[in-house]
Amino acid sequence: MRAVVAALSLFVVVAAIWAAIGYVYADDGKAASATTLGLCVLAVGWLSVLIAVTIKFVRLRARRRDSDPGD
Repeated sequence: MRAVVAALSLFVVVAAIWAAIGYVYADDGKAASATTLGLCVLAVGWLSVLIAVTIKFVRLRARRRDSDPGD
């Protein structure tokens, strides 16, 4: 679980960096550009981590079900 929290935290930092890049390179609407870019990067990162965690738990549950001697 610590690895998941660390990965989510890493994407927060990466999103903040991309938000700063979006702010610097935007011509008009700097705050809107930074917010949009940062939130998009954050959403993609968090979704990828959550999908990976879901796949991991589904596979673990299936493995436990297959090895259950109660059948």
